[in-house]
Amino acid sequence: MYRRKTMSLLVTILVLFTQLFSYISACTAIIVGKRLTTDGSFIFGRNEDFVTAPDWNKNFKVHEKGKYKKGETFKDGANGFTYIFSKDSFKYISIPDVTPEEGIFDEAGFNEYGVMMDATVSASANDEIQKVDPYVKDGLAESAITTIILPYVKTAREGVNLLADIIKNKGASEGNSLVIADKNEVWFIEIYSGHEFAAIKYPDDKFSVIPNTYFLGTVDLNDKENVIASPNIVKVAKKAGTYVEENGKIHLAKSYAPKFEDNDRSRSYSGILSLNPNAKIKYSDERYDFLQSSDKKISLQDVMKTFRNRLENTNFKPAPRDQVKKNIKENKIDPVYKYSIGNENTVESHIFQIKDNLPQNVGGVVWLAMGGTKFVPYVPYYGNITSTYKAYHNTNTKYDSESLYWVANEVNNMMFNSSKKLQDDFLEKISRYESDKISEQSKLDEKISKMSVLEAQKFATELSLKNGKEIFEIEKNQENLLKSFK
Repeated sequence: MYRRKTMSLLVTILVLFTQLFSYISACTAIIVGKRLTTDGSFIFGRNEDFVTAPDWNKNFKVHEKGKYKKGETFKDGANGFTYIFSKDSFKYISIPDVTPEEGIFDEAGFNEYGVMMDATVSASANDEIQKVDPYVKDGLAESAITTIILPYVKTAREGVNLLADIIKNKGASEGNSLVIADKNEVWFIEIYSGHEFAAIKYPDDKFSVIPNTYFLGTVDLNDKENVIASPNIVKVAKKAGTYVEENGKIHLAKSYAPKFEDNDRSRSYSGILSLNPNAKIKYSDERYDFLQSSDKKISLQDVMKTFRNRLENTNFKPAPRDQVKKNIKENKIDPVYKYSIGNENTVESHIFQIKDNLPQNVGGVVWLAMGGTKFVPYVPYYGNITSTYKAYHNTNTKYDSESLYWVANEVNNMMFNSSKKLQDDFLEKISRYESDKISEQSKLDEKISKMSVLEAQKFATELSLKNGKEIFEIEKNQENLLKSFK
């Protein structure tokens, strides 16, 4: 993820831009192919972290069909990017910010055709690449990318091609990696520079852990079925003097990525070992392979646990928030305290499941933890819902007792400073809740798969409102309990 608190702060001086990028890039993504999961679902998701201002309200909303009209000009409040819509928008759900004047940041969601999008994990090309193909000031950014793509495509591949066309013609204002998926294909995309990108159809038998840098290795640019890339991807790297070839193919990360920073390494290392404890990796490895294998099946709970990982499976300790900022600013490699996947800067976390037994109109399931991951349960929602619970709609930028985000955020903050017994008791409650929901979900999937489109929408929406009310009450009760001890 990449944020602009105010655009003027970031574009006044290029040096300042570079420094702030280091502070605010913090998201971590996970992808697990369906042949590696315990239930045969394709899983992908992300922690949305916001280091500069972790108290940052998020909503969970349904956008009606036709919200954006054909011929309408969209303007991104974050950087001035403009785009003319070629048709009316489809219905879609997303997890937007509450300050659209500073950028919408729709982030992740489903559209009515079952297309899913998760955008983005921020990254930045090495200096040599940026000199040859610099970022475009008013190009496409994370703040607009989901809004511009998700409501306008009927397949994942169509989404990748639309994104490619926009980068070609309008340029990108920053580096990013993201996922666009449907029932048949999952695509992972890396945007490297102003006009260079590459996308691969993600294999069914691999998994990946993705912090804020580039990871794609060697790709066959002639494989048009499984690879979509900008036409000058090789030319730009060669011109920059950074081109690396292995076995006759470009190695994208080695050609486009900067040095593997410690705050990225710690998350990749702990995440890989969390999902595959037998992985043959060392912390000191030059890089980790993007596509990881495992002899053990990976469950949804394993992914949830990894998004909450605080380096428990390593010899390191999670660095406090201020120390993380200090270490990044000073480019310091701390021997003990590292940046963890599960951290105090997470504003929301989501996990998508694509299931073979769910029809396209349902899309799949997204598990949402609003306000953080450590002390907030993941709650399931189908992709075809027509509304979300009212506590997801609050737009206040300061604490509000009726907002799920703010209540969950408050609980997270208080729980981090609570006794071990209080923490353990609530974590046990969260674990039971999630286990019950996961067990219940398979029965609900079977039920909804036999319904008509309208019946399925009604059923999913009733569940949405029920689950939203339920999670708000859980977090509200915990908040009241914690405040009673003060």
